Amino acid sequence: MVDEMSSVGDSNQVQDAQSSLTVAEFTRQQITRIERQVLLATDLADLVDLSMTGIRQLSGGTQVEVWLHDPVGELDRHLDVIGVFSGVVRLLEDSYDFVSLYTDEPQWNRTPSAEFNETPLFKTDAGVEQTLLVPVTDHDLLVGSVHIANPSSAVMMSQDQMAALLDFVAKVPLLINRLVEFDRIRDFVLLDPVTNVSNRAGLVRDLEREISRARRNQRAPLLVVMKLVGLDNMNNLSQRHIQSRILRSVGSRIAAALRDTDAVGRISEDSFGVMVVDAPEGNAAAIVARWEADLKGQLIDDGAGGMIELNLESSFHQCQMSEMQDGDSSDIAARLLSSVEHALQTSD
Repeated sequence: MVDEMSSVGDSNQVQDAQSSLTVAEFTRQQITRIERQVLLATDLADLVDLSMTGIRQLSGGTQVEVWLHDPVGELDRHLDVIGVFSGVVRLLEDSYDFVSLYTDEPQWNRTPSAEFNETPLFKTDAGVEQTLLVPVTDHDLLVGSVHIANPSSAVMMSQDQMAALLDFVAKVPLLINRLVEFDRIRDFVLLDPVTNVSNRAGLVRDLEREISRARRNQRAPLLVVMKLVGLDNMNNLSQRHIQSRILRSVGSRIAAALRDTDAVGRISEDSFGVMVVDAPEGNAAAIVARWEADLKGQLIDDGAGGMIELNLESSFHQCQMSEMQDGDSSDIAARLLSSVEHALQTSD
């Protein structure tokens, strides 16, 4: 059964505000503050998290769930849906699941269930007395769905609040597209042109993201630096060409041995850095030894009818959560990578 929107989402907050502001004025100030925060998001994870927080504030809901259409995995490459957001995020290859949700205008549904039109919503329906479903559209194409739940059937929204919520949700696809495009450009800038793997800044960016993720799941990554021996003596033009062939070969070999969650980057003229996610505690030395055994002694075509035997040195560090708890994740990432490099240099 559906009711008209009449009262306020977050009753305590609005009652305090009404002493000096009308509900409409308070809503305008609230949406301005939320939009300002969202516009400051620098990556997709921050954007989604801030958007879900804003949706909760505008609606007064206690649970927020966002489904987004991701047919080719574009969002999945930029968004950690396993992380702990302000609500729940689902990326769907098929849009049918949320297309089937919409037969009416967005409205509170007073059915005490987390299932709507036979489509399961939320992780649990415990305490759900009301649900509000809001379509996410991009140029009139349905690209997602926002689900809001409330444990109280008495909590409703004013027309101003509903209008503000719908207007805010309508802006989300534009913001997502802007950040995805920005990430594409940034990925290009963070790519090493010789090896086609990340450059140093790119690996630091990947490690920075992993540090943010590790703070949520309490799993620290493994960092490895591998230096190719003898490349720094290749100085003339023909030798530089051979050097590039070796670097490309090693970069592709390392990348092929990694999982999608891991990362590799060329961090100097003759060195690669590798980040391994969720490496079993105590297995770091075995992992590095396996890579060394796979790479050392390999014969690489020098492009001039000869073969070059590959030799390398490596150093590794199993990061600890105590190293990543406080401070800017970008600074921590750069410092951790530099410390592993320094350990390799001092061991020469």
